Amino acid sequence: MRQITIVLLLLLGLQASQGQRRPSVDYSKFSHATEKHQAACSTCHKAPTKEWTKTSAFPDITDYPDHDACVSCHRSQFFRGAKPPICSVCHSRTSPRDDVRFAFRNPASKQQFTIEFPHDKHQDVIAQLRFAHAPQNYNNCTICHASRTATFKAAPTDHSSCFNCHWKSQQPVGESCTGCHKLAPTPYARAESPSRISSKFIHEGGGDKKQHVAECTTCHINITKAASLRGLKPDVPITACTECHNKDGLRQDLSKELVAIDKNRAFVCVYCHAENVGRLDPPASHYLIAERPPLKRKEIK
Repeated sequence: MRQITIVLLLLLGLQASQGQRRPSVDYSKFSHATEKHQAACSTCHKAPTKEWTKTSAFPDITDYPDHDACVSCHRSQFFRGAKPPICSVCHSRTSPRDDVRFAFRNPASKQQFTIEFPHDKHQDVIAQLRFAHAPQNYNNCTICHASRTATFKAAPTDHSSCFNCHWKSQQPVGESCTGCHKLAPTPYARAESPSRISSKFIHEGGGDKKQHVAECTTCHINITKAASLRGLKPDVPITACTECHNKDGLRQDLSKELVAIDKNRAFVCVYCHAENVGRLDPPASHYLIAERPPLKRKEIK
């Protein structure tokens, strides 16, 4: 009897140690990096989702998968207690009387996919269309980057601009999610909007800025070379500005403000910049355009 007891205790101890070593799973967090979650996207995401017309111009995926996609693998977690943690992945309240979900995609959650969008290839394709349209109606970037305000352009947030070409006709088509969406090595926070240095610039023209209504790549030169969105910034070289704003026989806006600093080192450059930037030392590139050696404000007496 004693030997049987000892064996039972040993077995129980072995099971307990195995239980301790088994990693616990936080079912309140969903990860596409889980091996079973890397099946074809259509395994869980059915296109189109219900009521897609409320938020999309195409039969698109505009909501989280239905419960069937979860229950097929997670039945035991799905019915665990009155407030199963797994429900909090999609639902703002885990309650049988409340089926309200987070916005799709949840803006508070980290991104799990990167977007593969080659600006260089799209630039080549759209350039071919230039000859089929009147030049005055052609402005390639605005096909996807619509006007949000007179000052800023909007970045695409859904498939609408993509599906103008890629819904059924051109690869990757609408059902080929992995053609554009690549699983990131680790989840990452959503990128903040780029900081704006030239706060006075207006895309849509108006007043003496009417010349800004031009082909976008006239100024956004680096965009046309980019094969990926990673590290991409809508930067504009100072030379794109000074082609008009500091050229002999036209205007001398940059040089005038540099001369004003020569006379008063506390002068604030406000023609292009907000005060917080206009109080700083002009970068060397500005002096290079004016054909002058760089100068720090503290060096001015």
